[in-house]
Amino acid sequence: MALVTNLTFAWWNTSLAPSGATRSTPLDRTIACRVISNLITQVGADFIALGEMSEVDLEAIRFICQEFDFEIKSEITKSGRSQFDICYAYNKNKIAVVESKDIVDGVGSSILRIAKRIDIVTPGDDTIIHLLVSHWPSRLYCYKDHSDRHLYALRLRDQFTRLVEDYGPNPYVVMLGDYNDEPFDASLCDQLKASRDVDLVRKRKHLLYNPFWQYLAKRSEAHHGAGSYYYKDGKVTKWHTFDQLIFSQAFLTSKSWMYRHCHDLVHEIPELVELILNPKMRFDHLPVFGRVERISQNG
Repeated sequence: MALVTNLTFAWWNTSLAPSGATRSTPLDRTIACRVISNLITQVGADFIALGEMSEVDLEAIRFICQEFDFEIKSEITKSGRSQFDICYAYNKNKIAVVESKDIVDGVGSSILRIAKRIDIVTPGDDTIIHLLVSHWPSRLYCYKDHSDRHLYALRLRDQFTRLVEDYGPNPYVVMLGDYNDEPFDASLCDQLKASRDVDLVRKRKHLLYNPFWQYLAKRSEAHHGAGSYYYKDGKVTKWHTFDQLIFSQAFLTSKSWMYRHCHDLVHEIPELVELILNPKMRFDHLPVFGRVERISQNG
């Protein structure tokens, strides 16, 4: 089998099952299938993590994944009084999943669902890429400056530290999900150490690179919005950059895999944008994605 030369990771909060039990209609699930199909055919996504999913929604999506020779896995697992609502689909010809486990932390009687850790490899390559997929609480239930938001970030940072201890000083790590925080919020910027300064990240292994700072404002008239999440009742701004991918320093400095800078990160599918802007529809997130490429050993 040929060596894989690139990988594209995507995240989409589907809005299908925000409370763990599906609230989607057959039409909603059909739309979700079209979005996933678009991510595969137009973006070239190889790994698609999905939030706000239920088993009912997963079964509806399974058929579209099989059409593209993608495997879909449920990561809907019980955790405390609630559950993880994450699933993922991946290109079986380019990715093998090595391990998957829950990253949780207890605070009193409550459980913080920090992330799903999914370790992957590509055919003919012994390099492990660690994916940390998160869906942190809505600000409706865990307000902007709540101490738990710092705990989520600190525990995610702890997981990165653990990967460094277990796999060496510069592991390949991609964090992706809906953090319900902006790139500049203290949880991500100060606690997680996710920086916008790519040059500084190249020099300091403890920093992570967050390219999503560029989505804090509308970049051109051709773009529909200024972020990934549309809050219909927003008073000062309706668009927020809550959905992000964050990369470890290895993807900026290694001689094997490198982050590719030259592409959009928020995928503005016109049909989905129209639904998001419609106050009668439940969809409120756009998909986000990032790409890494193998460096030619001959170049």
